[in-house]
Amino acid sequence: MMRNLMIWIVAALLLAPSAFALTTKELAISINLAGKQRMLTQKMTKEALLISAGIDTQKNLEKLKKSRALFDKTLNGLLHGDKSLRLKPCQEPKVKVQLKKVLKLWKAFDRDIGKVLAGKADKNTYKRLEKNNLTLLKEMHKAVTMYVSETKQKTSKRAQAINLSGKERMLTQRMAKDLLLISEGIDTKKNRADLKATAKEFGTILKGLQKGDATLGLVGTKLPAIKKQLKKGDRLWREIKPALAKAPKNPRLMAKTIAQLDTLLVVMNKAVKKYEKSIQREKQALQLSSLVNSFMKHKNSENHVVNLSGKQRMLTQKMTKLALLVSLNIDREENKKRLQNAYTLYGKTLEGFAKGDKTLGLEATKDPKVTAYLGEVKAAWKPFAENIRKVIDSNGKDTKALAYVVKHNEALLQKSHHLVQLFKKSGGKKSFMEKARLNIVDIAGRQRMLTQKMTKEKLLILAKVASKQNSQKLKETVAEFDTALTMLIKGDPAHQLPKPANVKMIAQLKRVDTLWQKLKPIYLDEKPGKKALQAMVEGNPVLLSEMNKAVHISEIVADY
Repeated sequence: MMRNLMIWIVAALLLAPSAFALTTKELAISINLAGKQRMLTQKMTKEALLISAGIDTQKNLEKLKKSRALFDKTLNGLLHGDKSLRLKPCQEPKVKVQLKKVLKLWKAFDRDIGKVLAGKADKNTYKRLEKNNLTLLKEMHKAVTMYVSETKQKTSKRAQAINLSGKERMLTQRMAKDLLLISEGIDTKKNRADLKATAKEFGTILKGLQKGDATLGLVGTKLPAIKKQLKKGDRLWREIKPALAKAPKNPRLMAKTIAQLDTLLVVMNKAVKKYEKSIQREKQALQLSSLVNSFMKHKNSENHVVNLSGKQRMLTQKMTKLALLVSLNIDREENKKRLQNAYTLYGKTLEGFAKGDKTLGLEATKDPKVTAYLGEVKAAWKPFAENIRKVIDSNGKDTKALAYVVKHNEALLQKSHHLVQLFKKSGGKKSFMEKARLNIVDIAGRQRMLTQKMTKEKLLILAKVASKQNSQKLKETVAEFDTALTMLIKGDPAHQLPKPANVKMIAQLKRVDTLWQKLKPIYLDEKPGKKALQAMVEGNPVLLSEMNKAVHISEIVADY
């Protein structure tokens, strides 16, 4: 009994850290936002000084108000968690102690920011801000460094490309469905709006699949076979778009557009399969796990499930579209066959997820959350399937059945979509050495702060506040930004920074560098003219914005 108790205690102690540690994704977000806090200390000081100087006072008051609120919200989020910021509560005792130290400093700093906003700031207020912002910055930086030193985990982004390329299939059918509903005069205004939104979403995803899209979590593909397939889809999409914008009333033109959408479905389906079969290189800064083969085998299985569950979303829209075509007597017999096939495939795949299906290459799911949710999907599918069956058997003349399908197809779509998300999350997380990625997030994030720090220092010099001291600081800040940007662009083994290979990241860093080369001489010029100062004031927020984009990309891309 005692031996069992000791084993249990030892196991609990061994498991405790992993049970509470942040995953790499969560840690990357914490590093990103903690790093952004450093920038905000400088941004608030800069904005306070601009207000003091009477430069765009009202505009900078609004900016300062937002910066203050964001710093406070983020600091509390780092400590206690914040869903809107995607922050998990801090679990590491040392980091928590450091954040509480920052909180104490922040309260004093915040009082002076409050005076500036209230128009009650005096010379002493600005002196304290000038003095205390660096202390706050320093302690915030310590917190970031502590985050970087924590244990890391990572999950692949490949599922997202399969997910969204699969979603494109569904969107082709949704657009066709909307065209038909519009032609029938059914909720015309609503369906025109839906068609417009769906077309926009399709175009955005297609572009993201080709070139990458940070907001969608997409990395532009570099694989020739997929590139070629997506180009086919892109050419066809360009032909279809004009007709969709007008929602053609002419039956022949509408039929042509729907046929083109069906061809687009086939093209995008091939793209999904190519994504599924491909072995996308997930480059890491450090050597990855030696168990690559078993990992990839498992990931390919996951990709296949995501592919098929994603296809279910498309089928909900395809069935609705075909049901409408049958009821309108448009190629009735052919569309009845297609509807029958789609109906059969949806039901077969749904059953395959639960019990397995060799012909579909599916194993029965072992994830209890997925199993539970499959029951909900089946409950929604049963009446939907019954009404699809009625549409088929009645040659589309059962108007009640058709009305049910039209009314409930998007509810089934939503459930099918949620099932995809559950499959993406299932299977647990795979551990990787992620120091390089986290260093990238850290250093790129620090650059944002430096953009604000150097502007603040320049303004202090112009205001003749500790000019000599701030001139030296400014030179150091400029040099630091310059060095770090070069490291990010070219890589630096000493800091475990790989040279970026991701096209989107390379392009973004080039944009930052172009801006920086224009602004750097102004920061270093001891007596800049009014035009130069105006260019600095206007260019600094742009530099910050572009650097922030680089941080966001470094946080989400799978292939840096």
